[in-house]
Amino acid sequence: MLKKLTAFLTAAVMVTSVASIPVLTSYADTNSTTEKRVMEKLDRGTVAVKTNGGVYLSWRLLGTESLTNQAFDIYRDSEKIYTTGEHDATCYTDSKGTADNKYTVVPKGEAIDKTEAVDVWTTNTTYKGRSVAYKDIAFKVPDGGKTPTDEEYTYTANDMSVGDLDGDGEYEYIVKWDPSNSKDNSVKGYTGNVYLDAYELDGTLLWRIDLGVNIRAGAHYTQYMVYDFDGDGKSEVILKTAPGSKDGEGNYVSKAGKNITKGDDTKDYRNSSGLLVGEDGGPEYLTVFNGETGAAMQTVDFDPPRSILTSSEWGDSYANRSERYLAAVAYLDGVHPSVVMTRGYYTYVYAAAYTWDGTDLKEQWLSTNTPTKENGGKGCTVKYADGTSKNNPNKTLYAQGAHSVSVADVDNDGYDEIIFGSAVLDHDGTVLTYDGRGHGDAEHVSDFDNDGKQEIFMAHEAGKHNDDTIPYAVDIKRYNGDIMLQAAQGDIGRGIMDNVDDEYALSSGNLSLFWSVAADGIYNQAGEKVGDIPNTNGSNMENFAVYWDGDLGRELLDGNKLVKYSVTSGTERIYYNSKNATLPGSINNSSKSNACLTADLFGDWREEIVLRYGDGVRIYFSTIPTDYRLTTLMHDSQYRCAIAWQNVGYNQPPHTSYYIGSAALAKDSGGNTLNYLAPNTSFTEVTYPDTSSITPRPTIKTTPEPVSVSVTPDADTYLVDGTTAHGSDEELKINQATDYYSSTSPGLKDIKGLGLIRFDLSKYAGKKLTSATLKLYDKFTNTDKRNSVLHLDYCSKNDWDEATVTINDIKTRGEDTPLSSLGLQVSPAYNVDYKEISFDVTDVIKEKCTDNLITFTLWTGTGREQVIASKEYSGTDAQGPTLVLEFEGEEPTPTPTVVPTATPTLKPTATPTVVPTATPTLKPTATPTVVPTATPTLKPTATPTVVPTATPTLKPTATPTVVSTATPTLKPTATPAVTSTLKPTTIPTAIPTVIPTTTPNLANNKITAMINSNNKLDVTLDFENVDMNDVNVYVAFKNNGKLVGMKMPQASELKGIDLIDKEYTDIEVYAWDNKQKPYANIVRIVNNVQ
Repeated sequence: MLKKLTAFLTAAVMVTSVASIPVLTSYADTNSTTEKRVMEKLDRGTVAVKTNGGVYLSWRLLGTESLTNQAFDIYRDSEKIYTTGEHDATCYTDSKGTADNKYTVVPKGEAIDKTEAVDVWTTNTTYKGRSVAYKDIAFKVPDGGKTPTDEEYTYTANDMSVGDLDGDGEYEYIVKWDPSNSKDNSVKGYTGNVYLDAYELDGTLLWRIDLGVNIRAGAHYTQYMVYDFDGDGKSEVILKTAPGSKDGEGNYVSKAGKNITKGDDTKDYRNSSGLLVGEDGGPEYLTVFNGETGAAMQTVDFDPPRSILTSSEWGDSYANRSERYLAAVAYLDGVHPSVVMTRGYYTYVYAAAYTWDGTDLKEQWLSTNTPTKENGGKGCTVKYADGTSKNNPNKTLYAQGAHSVSVADVDNDGYDEIIFGSAVLDHDGTVLTYDGRGHGDAEHVSDFDNDGKQEIFMAHEAGKHNDDTIPYAVDIKRYNGDIMLQAAQGDIGRGIMDNVDDEYALSSGNLSLFWSVAADGIYNQAGEKVGDIPNTNGSNMENFAVYWDGDLGRELLDGNKLVKYSVTSGTERIYYNSKNATLPGSINNSSKSNACLTADLFGDWREEIVLRYGDGVRIYFSTIPTDYRLTTLMHDSQYRCAIAWQNVGYNQPPHTSYYIGSAALAKDSGGNTLNYLAPNTSFTEVTYPDTSSITPRPTIKTTPEPVSVSVTPDADTYLVDGTTAHGSDEELKINQATDYYSSTSPGLKDIKGLGLIRFDLSKYAGKKLTSATLKLYDKFTNTDKRNSVLHLDYCSKNDWDEATVTINDIKTRGEDTPLSSLGLQVSPAYNVDYKEISFDVTDVIKEKCTDNLITFTLWTGTGREQVIASKEYSGTDAQGPTLVLEFEGEEPTPTPTVVPTATPTLKPTATPTVVPTATPTLKPTATPTVVPTATPTLKPTATPTVVPTATPTLKPTATPTVVSTATPTLKPTATPAVTSTLKPTTIPTAIPTVIPTTTPNLANNKITAMINSNNKLDVTLDFENVDMNDVNVYVAFKNNGKLVGMKMPQASELKGIDLIDKEYTDIEVYAWDNKQKPYANIVRIVNNVQ
C-alpha cells in the first residue's frame, strides 16, 4: 500500500544570498529576462474532416494573436460561410459541407489566399459509434542487411520529431529507423545502421541520413534535436555522428568537419562484441544538418569523447555508462534556442551547450560532474567559451540522471533550466539544485497546481543517494529540492502526473493526480488515495497523456490504447466503450509502449497521436468539438521544447508551462467563467525569426526524389452466393467463385467468396506513375493442410456499392482481361496468421485506370477459404488493403543561404543559497508487508532478490545475446516468486507441439506477451466471456522451429515466468480449452519482440 512519508507543503520558504558568478564577456549584466522568445512562424494549420454531421473544421490560434478578441472568417470554396466570435473556440462544423469542398480560415476581415485552401479528409476509423479521423504517411523502408556475424535484420519506423524544414509554416516529419537487432547498452552484439528520414505530410521523402556502422542502434544512443536554431525560419537537425556517417546527399559528415579528430570513414571501429569502447571506438562527432536538404553544414568533435575516462572510472568495461546520451533544446539566454547534449547519467555526467548561427556550431559551456566533495569528488565544474570556469563542490549531476530530460524555467528568471533527474542544471551550466535521490525512469514538469511555479514529479528507479531509508519512491518537489510529497512504492519503472479528471480537480481543489506502475491507486497532491488506478487491458496507463476529447482534462494513452479517466466512474475507452479496443497501429520500444509521437501538430490545441502503421505511420486527429479556446500548444516554449526532446531515451509526454484546467479559466467582471485560460503562469511571449537577411543559396540537390504515397480503398467487400455483400466486415472471406472466372454471363451457384477492392486515384491524375504495389494481409487457416491459390483480377465495372453490390452489378471475368498472364496469384502456406502479401500492379493501373478508378477482384480456385483484412479491420496484427504508388519527383527548389545573426548570449543568475526550514515528517503507522497473490500488483520494498546471472533474453544459435551481470538496468526488489504447480521439467508428451488447427472461440480475444525488465516473461490474457479456470496456457520455447522446452503456468500466474536455460530462437504462447481448442491466436516472440 502507498504510504505518505512527508507532509505536503503548500509553499516553499527560501532565503537567498547573492554569490559571485564568473561572467562571460558576452553575458549581459542582468539576472532575469522577460524578453520574447523566437519561435516558429506557423501557418493556420487548418484541418477539414468529413463527418456524419457535415465537415468538421479546426485551426490554430497562434501565439502572436489575441486569446480574447480575435475572430475568424471561414470560407467554403471562396465563399464566406461563417464568422466566429472574438473568443470562440477554434473549431466549427459546416453542416452543408461535402468531401468535394475546400476550406480557408483567416482572421476576420483579411483577404483569403486560395493557396491556403485545404482539402477535406475522408479517412476515419469507426467502431460502435465512435469515429477517429486519421492521415496516413507512407514511408520508404530502408533495406535490411546482415551483421558481421551474418545476423539478418530489417527496419521499422521508431521515434519521430517534427520541424518546419522548408519555411512554409507546415511541419515536416522526421523519423528514426530502428533495426530489428537494436539493443540496450547493457547487451552485447552488433546492430544494423541507424537512419533518419524526413517526409512531407503527403509522403514525399526529402532526405535520408545514414549514421553508419559506428553509431550503435538502441534507445539510448541516437538523440536527435529538430529546431530552428539559427532563426532563418527553417529547422535544422543536430545529432551525434561518427566516421562513416553520411548526410542526406550521400556525403560523409566529416567533409563538413571543423577542426575535428581525424577518422577513417571506411573503418568499422566496433569490437568483436559489436561495442564502441574507449579510444578504440574511434572519433565522435556532433553534426548540424540542413533540414531542407539533409546536407551536413558543420561537424565538430563531440565533447567530451568517451575516452575522457577509463572503463574502470566509468564503472564498466562494455560502455554501458559512457554510451548513454540525452539531448534537449532550451532557451538558455531566454530568447534564442540552444542545443544541450549530455553523456552519462549512472555515474559521471558531462553536459555541453551549443548555439548554431548559420555558420558555426559554437560550444557555450561544458559542465563536468563528479561526486561531491564529501564523497571524494569535485562536484560540478563548468568551463565557458572565454576560458573562465566555475566550480561548486557540493552540487553535482553525478548519478542523478534519468532516462529522459525535461526543460522548463523552474526558477522563474526567464531562462530555461534542464531537469536532469534528481538535479537541475541551470542555464549557465552550473547545478542549480541537487537532492541526491538518484536515477529514475520517468519525470514530469509543469505547474501542476496553478500556483505560478513549476513542480517536478519523478519516478525513481535507484535508491536515495547515500541513504537507504527511502529505498525507492515517487516524489513531487520544487526546483530547489524542497520535497512537497514523497511516497515509497518499490522500483518505479513508470509514473505520471497531470490533470486527468478536470471535474474532480475543480470540485476538490486538488488540481492534479498522480500514480505509478507500482501504486495501489490514484493519489492527489495531498497524498490521499482518491480512486482506483486507471487500468485497461492489464495496463496501468502510466505512460502518456494527451488532450483529446475537448474538455480541459487530459486523456491517457498507453501504446495504442486511448482512455478517459474519472475518479468516480473509472476508465472508459475513447475509441469506443469496450475493454478490448485499440487504435489501429503499432507501438514502439517494447515495454515502453509509446507512440512514434504525440504533439499538437495542426488544428486547435488538442494533440495528435502518431502510430506506426504498416510501412508508414497513421496520424490520429480528434473530431470532437471543444468549447475552449487555447493558443496552439506549440507556441508555448516549454511544450515546444518537449516535442523536440520527446524522442530521447524513455519517451515522456510533453507538458505546458502553465496549468490547463477549469480551475484556471478566466472570469469576467461579474464573476462569470469564460472559455479561455488565465493561469498563474504567464504565457510565452512569442516573436518570429527575422528572415529579411536570407539570400538565395545555390541548388544543392539535383536528382529529383520519387514521390511515394499509400492509398487506402474507398470501398471493399466480398460476395457470397453472388447476392450477399459484406461491406462492413473487418475481413474479406475469399473463396471459390467459379461463375465469375469461368463464365461469360453472371451466375450465382458457385460464388462462395468473391472479393472486390476499389481505389480512387483521382488525386494523382496527371502524375507520371513509376510503380504500383497492392499490399494485402492474408490469413489461411485451412484444416486439410493443402494450399490454395489466391487470384487477383481486374474488373472494369467501378460504380458499385460495397453494401449492396451483387454479381449482376459487375462484369464477369470472361468480359474482362484476365491477369493470370501477369502472374498475379500467390499460394500462401496453410495454417498461418496474418502475413503481408503483395502484387505488382503497375502495368494494370497504367493500362486499365482510365477514369481514375480501379477495381480488383479476389478469388480462389478451390473451396479453401482465405481471409484478407479489410479497410475496416481494427486489429493490430494486420491492416487493410493498401496501394503504394510511386511517381516521378519534381525538381527541387533552391535553398536559401543564411546570413549569420548574433550568437545568443547567456545571462547568469546569482546562485541562491537555500536555508532549509524544518520540514515536518509523517511517519507511517506501520510498514506494510505485502502478501503476494496470484498476480501481485506491488513490489514489496524488502531485500532485493538476486538478479539471474548471464540469463539472455533470447538465445539465438548463431550469435547468442549476453546480458552482463555487472550493472543491471533495473534493480528488482523482492518480487514474490510466482510458482506454478503445472510446470514440468521436461517437455510434456500429452501437449500438442503444433499450432492448433481449429477456429478460435472468440475473434476478439487477445494474448499479449513480452520479456520484462527482470528478464522474465509476462503474459496477459484479454478474453471476453471466458471462465479463466477453463484456460490452459502453454509457453513453447523453439530453436529454429524445433520445440526445446515448454512451460504450463496457471492462467492466474502469468507474470514473471522463468525462461529456460536451453538455447531458443523464439517463444510461442498458446491459450486452449480442455479440448485443445484455442481461445485466441498464438503470440510469437522473436528477438525479444512480439
